[in-house]
Amino acid sequence: MRHLQSVIAVIGIFLIYSAAHARARDHAPRVRIDSGELEGVDRGDVAVFLGIPYAIPPLGALRWRAPMPVLPWHDVRAAQTPEPACPQLDTQQQVTGDEDCLKLSVTVPKRGARSKPVMVFLHGGGFVGDSASALDATRLASQGDVIVVTLEFRLGVFGFMAPSAGPEAGSYGLLDQRAALRWVQRNIRAFGGDPENVTLFGESGGAVAVCAQLVSPGSNGLFGKAIMQSGSCGTTLLANAGGPNTQALPFFRAGEQIHRDSLMAARDLGCEGDEVQLADCLRDQPVATLLSLTSRFASAAVGGEVLPEHPVTALDAGHFQARSVLGGIVDNEAGLIADVFLVKSQVIDDANLDALLSMGFGAAKDEVAAEYPRSRYETAAELWAAAYTDAMFACPQARANAALQKHGSVFGYELADATIPHDIPALPNAPGGTWHADDLTYLFDQPGRPVDFDGNVIALTEVQRSVASDMVAAWTSFARDGRPSVRGNGWPDWSSRRVRVITAEPDSHETVDLADEHHCAFWQGIELEH
Repeated sequence: MRHLQSVIAVIGIFLIYSAAHARARDHAPRVRIDSGELEGVDRGDVAVFLGIPYAIPPLGALRWRAPMPVLPWHDVRAAQTPEPACPQLDTQQQVTGDEDCLKLSVTVPKRGARSKPVMVFLHGGGFVGDSASALDATRLASQGDVIVVTLEFRLGVFGFMAPSAGPEAGSYGLLDQRAALRWVQRNIRAFGGDPENVTLFGESGGAVAVCAQLVSPGSNGLFGKAIMQSGSCGTTLLANAGGPNTQALPFFRAGEQIHRDSLMAARDLGCEGDEVQLADCLRDQPVATLLSLTSRFASAAVGGEVLPEHPVTALDAGHFQARSVLGGIVDNEAGLIADVFLVKSQVIDDANLDALLSMGFGAAKDEVAAEYPRSRYETAAELWAAAYTDAMFACPQARANAALQKHGSVFGYELADATIPHDIPALPNAPGGTWHADDLTYLFDQPGRPVDFDGNVIALTEVQRSVASDMVAAWTSFARDGRPSVRGNGWPDWSSRRVRVITAEPDSHETVDLADEHHCAFWQGIELEH
């Protein structure tokens, strides 16, 4: 009898579990797109669809090919697991990510307007690393009543190598982004989005990619507005920008040079034969072997179908579609790099400042030292970070904004809230101010980050949450109608030479001349070496 009762109890538990599981599935959001039906995740204010493929995995023979359309599926596909990062090396130089990474995620508010603005985000990482899968867009989507799309795209050696010559060679990462934008055009109505109101935005290397898409003829009509955060067409990485002893690296190089370097890299790995044989040999190499080359391929190809001319040249010549653009920086971008020096036990001080300026600016070192006199800064690290911030970020952004203003509506900003907890905790003697990538903390939630030195997650204060809310309001109002505003207060456009300063005071209306503040008249005459 006890055995029979136990069996009945187990059956009862099973039936209760099955009923609960069925109810959960009944409430799971579903949507049908051009390749099949998806089942997402209910997260309260939003529905989230994770890891949706927008192209066939670029494996084997599809390495270094333009992305191919997804094959349709017949059953309901679970869209409940974040997409993996594309292959890359982590901070310990260990291989991470997966080649089956050409996927995206969609965050959809459950309430609000029926035909919602769409914001497509390109992550940073300098074309060689990082991922968008850890970014939670719930706040951005629900507060702003916008649909947010985040995506992965090929990086480093997989995204920007060119073993075979051709019009698309060396720009596969940019082609992936274009393929995702086309996916949005075909499918976003199914989620309640408006394909006629798409904003492409990105941070750091993602912002550089946004600028590249602005001037790429093949991306015409895929988005109507753009936001560039801490990166633009003219951004270039100076020596030591990636940490101590890293080389200078531009984001754009001639396609012919990338092709020659690719063939040389193949021979370095022991491949032999003609161009076809070298390319085939590379396609047979394991991921870890290819990633040993990735730092050599962090530049998109200029001169082909994707970028017929250098993006800076295209901007200056007006060879881009007139759009609404929001572009800005944080006030001490390179403070992050100076902190990385400290983390690696290398101090920027008066003993090595001259050598570091020489490594970064070459023959212009003395001119830079005169423009940034040591007496103006409390520490040598602050001087170094100020010069790097202006040369790599502030002035290229000011130049891009000025060029874009000639043919469209442009707004600028500077995030200067030094209270934001940094993604990497600040060591003693690190420069103050707002650091590179701090803006992501106000726009997205990042589970488990930021943390202090003891590994404790740092929660935003009430004031910081208010500033973050204002920033979300500005970004999403811009996505809606092309004009950033907070509680009905619009921002000045670039024609005034003033940009909005986002401070630790939620109700601040401070503005600043970005070009004057960051010595841009000086940098206009300096030829940076890379």
